[in-house]
Amino acid sequence: MKIERQSSLERASACEPGDRDRHPAARSISSSVFVGNGTVAVRCAQLAMEMGHVIGAALCGDTIFADWATRAKIPCVGSVEELSSFLQAEPVDWIFSVANPFILPPDVFGQARQGAFNYHDGPLPRYAGTHATSWALLAQETEYAITWHRIDDGVDTGDVVVQLQVLIAPADTALTLNLKCYEAAIEGFRELLTGLAKGELTAYPQALVSRSYFPRRRRPDAAGCLRWDRSAHDLPAMTRALDFGPYHPNPLCLPKALVGDEVVTVRRLEVLPQRSGLPAGSLLEIHSSHWRVATGTQDVDVCFGSSDGQALDARALARHSNLDEGGRLPILSDDEARGITAAHELLAPSEDFWRQRLEQLRILQFPFLSSCVAEAPPKRQSSSWFMASALAKLSPNDRTEYLVTAWLIYLARITGETELQLGWTPESDQSQAGLKAVEVLIASVVPMEVTIDLAHDFEDVRKAVAAECAQLSEHASFARDLIARCPTLRGVEALRSHQPWPIGITITTDSCSVAGDLTTSQSAGSAPCGDLLTFEVCTQDGSFRWHFDASRLAPEQIDRMTQHLQTLLYGVTADAGQPVRDLDILPAAERAYLLEDLNRTAADYPWDLCIHELFEQQVRQAPEAVAVVCDDERLSYGELNARANRLAHHLIALGVKPDQPVAICLERSPAMVVGVLAILKAGGAYLPLDPAYPCARLRQVLADAAPRLLLCDAAGRAALGAEALADVSVVDLETATPVWAELPASDPEPRALGLTARHLAYIIYTSGSTGTPKGIEMPHGSLMNLLWSSPEFGAPKRRTLHFTTLNFDVSFQELFSCWRDGGLLVLMQEETRADFSELLDFVCREGIERLFLPFVALKHFAEAWCARGTLLPSLREIYTAGEQLRATPELRSFFETHPRARLINQYGPTETHVVTEHRLVADPSCWPQLPPIGRPIANTRIYLLDAHGAPVPVGAVGELYVGGAGVARGYLNRPELTAERFIASPFVEGDRLYRSGDLARYLP
Repeated sequence: MKIERQSSLERASACEPGDRDRHPAARSISSSVFVGNGTVAVRCAQLAMEMGHVIGAALCGDTIFADWATRAKIPCVGSVEELSSFLQAEPVDWIFSVANPFILPPDVFGQARQGAFNYHDGPLPRYAGTHATSWALLAQETEYAITWHRIDDGVDTGDVVVQLQVLIAPADTALTLNLKCYEAAIEGFRELLTGLAKGELTAYPQALVSRSYFPRRRRPDAAGCLRWDRSAHDLPAMTRALDFGPYHPNPLCLPKALVGDEVVTVRRLEVLPQRSGLPAGSLLEIHSSHWRVATGTQDVDVCFGSSDGQALDARALARHSNLDEGGRLPILSDDEARGITAAHELLAPSEDFWRQRLEQLRILQFPFLSSCVAEAPPKRQSSSWFMASALAKLSPNDRTEYLVTAWLIYLARITGETELQLGWTPESDQSQAGLKAVEVLIASVVPMEVTIDLAHDFEDVRKAVAAECAQLSEHASFARDLIARCPTLRGVEALRSHQPWPIGITITTDSCSVAGDLTTSQSAGSAPCGDLLTFEVCTQDGSFRWHFDASRLAPEQIDRMTQHLQTLLYGVTADAGQPVRDLDILPAAERAYLLEDLNRTAADYPWDLCIHELFEQQVRQAPEAVAVVCDDERLSYGELNARANRLAHHLIALGVKPDQPVAICLERSPAMVVGVLAILKAGGAYLPLDPAYPCARLRQVLADAAPRLLLCDAAGRAALGAEALADVSVVDLETATPVWAELPASDPEPRALGLTARHLAYIIYTSGSTGTPKGIEMPHGSLMNLLWSSPEFGAPKRRTLHFTTLNFDVSFQELFSCWRDGGLLVLMQEETRADFSELLDFVCREGIERLFLPFVALKHFAEAWCARGTLLPSLREIYTAGEQLRATPELRSFFETHPRARLINQYGPTETHVVTEHRLVADPSCWPQLPPIGRPIANTRIYLLDAHGAPVPVGAVGELYVGGAGVARGYLNRPELTAERFIASPFVEGDRLYRSGDLARYLP
């Protein structure tokens, strides 16, 4: 660690003016190093600087001291070893240890030229060690002191140089006594510095025969469990000694009461003057705020608290515990109390380890949950035992290691998470077996943390798992009240559960049998440690089974997971050297189902026709039928076709060729749809520009696509500006006497133009919300498949609203799904589109039968309807897409009132247009909150793949890849990005896949 050092002269000049005047006792500049944490270390260091000390470095035990040292430009070292190196390079006069969490060896404190001192928050030689204030309160001391002493080879054994008395008040708690000691520590340090400066500091040795020492691991009697048969005055001493306030961690334990088979935190306890004379632990009175309980002497009133520090309703607690007045609380025997204390002291050294893990709580999202409309109560089940046939030749111990490792690899594969945190059942302490009180006080589930590197082979992962298992064995478990004692953990709701983790692992030594069927009970000693799913492995024979919540996880899914695990293990035994990401987890039948059966969507469609040829077929069938309406203007199919043909011949004369982009920037009008049709008929690809978009965005698209022609009106001209118009040939569709008015009204012949279904129909730019806008090149053939695959093809002609701007691909559906069937397209003004109340009136007035609304618009539409109650008797279909559909109450109400209307949820990125469809059932009460996106449309293949390109199981989340007829050609002028997102299919020869980046799963 590099430390920037200042010379003593530079540091001295950095002191505030007047510091030395305020402290005349500072006769010369002394150098020092501070080791400690908290604000008490900060205050002492500030005082030293004020009195002329130069602080050469600080070893900080927490961020409070470290942040201050950084602001004060004091170099910070990161460890005792770094401090030693610093002192060797730059010796100092003094070392001051203030609330120091580190142990300084002699080769460190011995490097101080003049000496080293430590602050202790107790009256040495009594109460040496840690948590001295709490031990003094437990002993019901009334007088106390803090001590500054020299550091020697022992712990708190050095000569005393300053000791200041602190009086303990009857109501003092650990918090208030610590605050008193805090102030005394500062005053004592001032006295110490003054003595050093004057050369008058005196020291005297401790009377070690009077020494009492409290190691860090020591815990109060019964780990804070109140013993009702003791003196009543012992009980409030316990509660006060363990009260560190709401904002400070409690390093010892919580005062608590055993109530039946549960433990409740005691917030406050008051000794009463009277004595009932009833047996200790008798429940004398139950009030909403407290219980009155008999003890070995006087009666006491006890108030209880929850794990997050809130007061509990004492009456509700009594009802929950089946207690009435006259009942009796458990009385701990001396053996039970000793057992509880011993168990907590055994686990105490590991508390920091567990606290740090719990602070990094991660809840693994398991993918195979059943899709239910409403939550159901838990339904606990256990499977039969299974043998891993692939491991038959291994020893039971090796089988256990293989199974646990394989299960963790499987979890990493199906969740996409490589840093896993799961519940783990710790080994039981046989010395405490049978002590029920110990069982309820010690956590029965602990966090297992392991990183699964999927690039490694099985043996490497197995070693990592074995190392974690060894660490779990070393640290065993933690006191259950640790979570409530730590402010950083107390507010985490998941940690209040006995099973915070949905997935758990249990290793059992119980006798196991592979015989038996699915059961609803668990054997003794194998209680699930995962709230959703527990994987249990038997060390005797290497068998395994599952405990699961059948209300969320179907038994059939358990069977599939068993097959997945068996398949993975066969892969390991066949080739253990391959990266675990490449191990098969899908049996052959499930793989074929996912890759082939679900993608059997082949269907005939006119793959060789261009889009506008469908429109022309309708023209020939019903030329007089109305094709488009806008306010009072109506165009028949024949009229619309003739106008589009004349303009198309003009565009051909201007040089439009297949695949050539032709920009179109017009307001909603018949001229707009004429322009779209004309561009297609001329062989070009229409490039939509919405005049409502910002000018800069429109110019960006023009610059990237570089069209030579632009069809526009006055609104388009104004939106683009003169500068943009100067770089393109403009065809004004608003002109009163168009030059193409006398051109032929006949259909241009596509083949004569060299136009085929492989050429582009449009180039639509993405919104740019995830980066630079990209122009997506969509061929006629891909769009023809979409139009032909709809179940509504050939249905009655629909009056379809043109809601969406041309800039979005759904506008293509609005236009051509309508004209495909000979329907009528209804245009509206932009003002109507922006006001959903007006939109409701418009849909009603115009008799709209088919709507295409992105979900955000559909949501507002339903909300506006709820406010108005307007009936829409003509409406038959609403198609929605664009974002995840949510079945809101307003949406359900709308469709309940319009039973003849159907809601169709579609999905598809712009790069493929629509690729899946789901028609919701007629009864909205049966809709799930998040309706699915359905199944692939005709001639479309959907693959859900993991990060390494392997198919994920049914129910698991994977990235959605699209293959088949609907895939776009690519991105205009972006060959590198096209190659990245449009890839060769590894599953169907000659097919291309679009990598959507969206996550999806097949519902279990």
